[in-house]
Amino acid sequence: MDRLTVKKILDENYSDMIVFTQKLIKAPSVTGKEGQVAGIIVAEMKKLGYDKIFQDEAGNVVGVIAGTGSGEHVLYNCHMDQVDPGNPDAWEFAPFEGIISDGWIHGRGASDTKGAIAAQVYAAAAVKKAGLSHKGDIIITAVVEEEPGDMWGMRKLADGVLKGYPGKIGIVVLGEATALNVYLGHRGKVEIDVKVLGKVAHSSAPWRGVNAVYKMRPVIEAIEKLGEKLPEHSFLRRSSISLTNITCSPGWLSTVPDVCTIRLDRRFLPEENKETILRELKEILGAAGLKTGLDSFVEIQKYNHSSFTGLQESMELYKPAFLTPENEPHVLAIVDALGKIDQKPEFNCWDFGTDGAWTATELQIPTIGYSPCEEEYAHTPKDRVSIDLMKKSAEGYVAISLAVAG
Repeated sequence: MDRLTVKKILDENYSDMIVFTQKLIKAPSVTGKEGQVAGIIVAEMKKLGYDKIFQDEAGNVVGVIAGTGSGEHVLYNCHMDQVDPGNPDAWEFAPFEGIISDGWIHGRGASDTKGAIAAQVYAAAAVKKAGLSHKGDIIITAVVEEEPGDMWGMRKLADGVLKGYPGKIGIVVLGEATALNVYLGHRGKVEIDVKVLGKVAHSSAPWRGVNAVYKMRPVIEAIEKLGEKLPEHSFLRRSSISLTNITCSPGWLSTVPDVCTIRLDRRFLPEENKETILRELKEILGAAGLKTGLDSFVEIQKYNHSSFTGLQESMELYKPAFLTPENEPHVLAIVDALGKIDQKPEFNCWDFGTDGAWTATELQIPTIGYSPCEEEYAHTPKDRVSIDLMKKSAEGYVAISLAVAG
C-alpha cells in the first residue's frame, strides 16, 4: 500500500477520530440502550463518505466501503453496548465525559469497544480517500447487546445481513481488546442454574422438613473438585467452573428452605459443548443421591433481549469456544501486512468471550481480534484507550483491509 499517502490522510483526520471517540463515550449505551451511539456512528459514516450505510431490525449498524471487483470482503466488528459504570466514586475521571489525560481517552466503554469502533470507522474511510484499490468490500459493523454473552446482536446481524451478503467474507476482525496483538480465539461460556428441592417446615422442628441447602452441600463440594480436574489447552488455557451465586427459598424467618439454587459460570474448550457439560453436572447430582427432573434440575439460563428498536427475543446464555489456526492463510497475510508497517503482533487469546464465536463456528468464517484496546481496563473504573495505540491501529486496519480485500 502507499503508506505515506495513508499516513498523511490518517494524520489529517486523527483529531476528528479522537473527537468521534469522545462522542461515543459521552453517549451512555448500556445493553438495550444503544440508539444514541448507533446514530452517532451512522452520522460519522455519512460525513466520511461511506458507500453504503444501513441498520438492521435489531439496530446493528453496517457501513461499507465498496470494492471494485469480486475479491474477498473483510468484515470488521465491534459492539456498541457497555456495562454499567457502577460506583461513580471509584472513577478518577467521570465515566461519560470522554476526558483526555496523559495520552488516554477515559470513560466507560473506551476499551470495550468504543476506541476500536472509531479506529475501524476512520481506517476504512482512509482507504477510500487515499484511492487505494481493493476488489473486496470493507465492511464495518457495530452490533447491539453483546455484553449479556449470548451473541444475540451478532446473530441478528448474521441472519439479516451476513448470510445473504453477496460475495465471500474472507475474515472477521474483532475490535475486542488485544493491544495491537492478534488474538485467535477464546474458551466457550455457558451460565447454568442447578436447583435442588427439599421439604419446607417450621425451623423450630427441622426434622419435619428437608433442608434444600444441606442437600446442595455435596453438590457444591463435587463441583469444586470438578474444577480441579477440568481439561487444559496449550493455547486457550484451561476450562473452569465458578459458582457465582447461591439462593434459597422461601427465605422466610423460622422456615426450613425447600429450594436451593446455584448459578454456575462454566468456561470450556473446543472439544466440550453444552451437552457434555450438562451431562457432567447430572452425573454429580446422581452421585449425591439426587434424581434429575424429580428433586434436582439443571438448566441453561436465558437472557430476555429488548433492542432499542423494539425487537424482543429470549436467548440461551451459551457461547461456544473457537480457535483460528495460526497458519490460516488470511492470518498469515495479515501478520505479514502488519509487519510491513513495523508492527510485530504476538498471538494470544481472550480470557473473556466475544461475538466472534458465532462468526467462527456458525458462519465458518476465520475470525481474529486486532484492536487498540487493552483487556486490563475493560469493565473497570480505569476504562480507557491509548491515543497512540488508536493511531497505530488505524494504520493497521488499513493494512489488514488491503491484505484481504485487495
